[in-house]
Amino acid sequence: MEQFITYAVYAHAFLGGIGLVTGAGSMIVKKGSSLHKRMGKLFSIGMVGSSLISLPVGWMPGHENLFLFLIGLFTIYLVLAGNRSLTFKPRVRKKRQLPI
Repeated sequence: MEQFITYAVYAHAFLGGIGLVTGAGSMIVKKGSSLHKRMGKLFSIGMVGSSLISLPVGWMPGHENLFLFLIGLFTIYLVLAGNRSLTFKPRVRKKRQLPI
């Protein structure tokens, strides 16, 4: 069981690292570019994956931590809510106004 927890923590750290790096990268590149969108998708995958791994580990005997379990749930909720809001975002472009 301890070996499973060790591998789960490694996977959690790897996916969390992907989420952090791509999250920082998406803030640096131009908003709306294809690279920004790709980094945003990788961010979502990394953060949800990392949080999903943290949930069972947070309830395993000898590793119970309610606070970290709730942070994992909250992270999943925030990432999925953000993705859902982008699904309903209108795709209408504003026309450029010419200076008078």
